[in-house]
Amino acid sequence: MAYSAAAVANAFLELSSQEGKRLTNMKLQKLVYIAHGWSLALLGQPLFYNDIQAWRWGPVIPKLYNPLRKYGSGVVTEPIPTDSERVDVFSREMSIIEGVWKAYGQYSAMQLSSITHDNGTPWSEVWAKKPQGQIPDALIMEHYRQLKNERTRAKSSTAT
Repeated sequence: MAYSAAAVANAFLELSSQEGKRLTNMKLQKLVYIAHGWSLALLGQPLFYNDIQAWRWGPVIPKLYNPLRKYGSGVVTEPIPTDSERVDVFSREMSIIEGVWKAYGQYSAMQLSSITHDNGTPWSEVWAKKPQGQIPDALIMEHYRQLKNERTRAKSSTAT
């Protein structure tokens, strides 16, 4: 099931709060984007239904950015309003969100920004052609499937 990007962001805010951590606008944007990529790669379906654009500091979800803009580079202090239902804590989608939190939650906003707009990422491909253009889910899915395959190969080569 696809949620709103705000519902996914709220799930990350809850996870961070449970650990006594705080999230900035940029870090939250990047975590939501990364979770979307892994959902596309692992589940074959989008995590959220909002558009993603290639902005200067990496992928941005405008529908999520607008309510977060008031925080600037500061910490997000309250849940984001959404008309979508909450992410079901027992769903496959929540498993993806939790996995992304575990794997990427320790990185800073700038580190996540760097990860999401390296050469060869969906952001870099769109940014090179049309800054602030939409990043299609098909391009994101292809990128995260490649990451998944690289990790699978790395694990199998260390196991032998």
